[in-house]
Amino acid sequence: MTRDADFPQPNPMHRVWAVPLAFASVKLLIWALWSHRYGFHIDELYFIACGNHLDFGYVDHAPFVPWIARLSTELFGDSLRGLRLFSALAGAVSVFLAGLLAARLGGGRFAQALACLAMLTAPVFLRTGNMFAIPSFEPMYWLAASLLLVRLIQDDNPRLWLGIGAVAGLGLMNKHTMLFFGLGLAVALVLSPQRKHLLTPWPWLGGAIALLIFLPNLVWQWAHDWPTLEFVRELNKNVMQRISTPEFLLGQLLYINPVNALLWVGGLVWLLALPAGRRYRMLAVIFLTVLAVLLYSKSKIYYLAPAYPALLAAGSVAWEGWTQRRRAVRYALVGAMALIGSVLAPVSIPMLSLPATEKYVSAVTFDALGNVQEITGDLRNMYGWPELVEEVARVYDSLPPEEQEHTVIVTSGYGSAGAIDLWGSQYGLPGACSVEMSYHLWGLPDKEITTVITVGFGADSLNQAFVDGQVVAEFKFPISDKGGRYYPIGVCHQPRIPFDELWPRMRRYS
Repeated sequence: MTRDADFPQPNPMHRVWAVPLAFASVKLLIWALWSHRYGFHIDELYFIACGNHLDFGYVDHAPFVPWIARLSTELFGDSLRGLRLFSALAGAVSVFLAGLLAARLGGGRFAQALACLAMLTAPVFLRTGNMFAIPSFEPMYWLAASLLLVRLIQDDNPRLWLGIGAVAGLGLMNKHTMLFFGLGLAVALVLSPQRKHLLTPWPWLGGAIALLIFLPNLVWQWAHDWPTLEFVRELNKNVMQRISTPEFLLGQLLYINPVNALLWVGGLVWLLALPAGRRYRMLAVIFLTVLAVLLYSKSKIYYLAPAYPALLAAGSVAWEGWTQRRRAVRYALVGAMALIGSVLAPVSIPMLSLPATEKYVSAVTFDALGNVQEITGDLRNMYGWPELVEEVARVYDSLPPEEQEHTVIVTSGYGSAGAIDLWGSQYGLPGACSVEMSYHLWGLPDKEITTVITVGFGADSLNQAFVDGQVVAEFKFPISDKGGRYYPIGVCHQPRIPFDELWPRMRRYS
């Protein structure tokens, strides 16, 4: 039998805060330097709009991020930097927790620094830490739950299941994919010595706490006929089925940083095969279970991202032990991580102008990508929204004042609607409606409607819905993709069927 003395011993927590705090400060420095370089992202505009319609659920996401968007609006107004501060804070907490987890697993300062550096140099975490997005907060919840799980294993204290349940519940209110963590944890529990806890009330109470925290969203889903399930079905049919298994696996290397594969693969080996790490193999089982589920379901590449930090921490402890007398290897490993991270950083955060960024992507990939916009799409989606609102305002101003009173603006997408809601008031525009996602649930305004200004609908769509509908302007985004990003703007009268019948038919949950 392996003795406890054979395991790396956790460091006293009060001695390990310095290194994680230093790296967390670097994460905040990145926010301070570059968070405001481009404009609002299409999804950020949507989250702000959702925050202005506070609820316990939304069609395509859980409620936590809209709540934070509303908090940002109350504190900072329409500040882009203020909005992204919360993502930067979540990223800094994640970096800090990764270092703390490495220490809890028995790692010294080198292991803590290695785990934090891996978090800082992973392109997926650089990107999500620089924009306000749901994935920005995921690693924080997964790491917090993993840290509590390691404490539970070390202390054999089943009461810690209550804390794990609370973190899981909060994670579910951020993104429903926290269910993947829960599934992996259930599998890991059954396969580990900790399954003895199933004979106690604590893991069941932890699950009940998670359910209780998540319950408001479940009630909302039930009251609205489970729209998120419809959204997921449409997403799987229209998007995920196009992602092949080789693309998914290759994406893991690129998104996490190719050099960091040495850490997470080393972490798997350490947790599954080596005596020092097998005590914590539940972390590896969670990762492998989530990986299997995502491969089977053909998910988006970045969905696996929050499962990596625990492996990065474990791998950092492993490499610290393997290189204890090989300083040159340590320097080479840190140097390679920093070098590749620096090379990939301009692809992930707006350090350069967008045209310069795309030239840079072509250079570092040796023009291997047929379309660099596959990489820079998120950055492109931060351009053009204020200009679109100006063009809509010009069309609105062309209407007689008495007609403006009975005019609504309907857009094909939530981004254009969010932009109009954010900046339209300075032009005297009414609030926007949209047929997409939660905007559709919010419906049309309760007033007499004689005129509809449409944004994003082509002439054929207008003719199908209205007796008198025509495109009167065409907005082209200042920075467009190769095919051209155009938003036709129309003015329509006389719907072919009443609005209360037309609106349900226009719903778009994909």
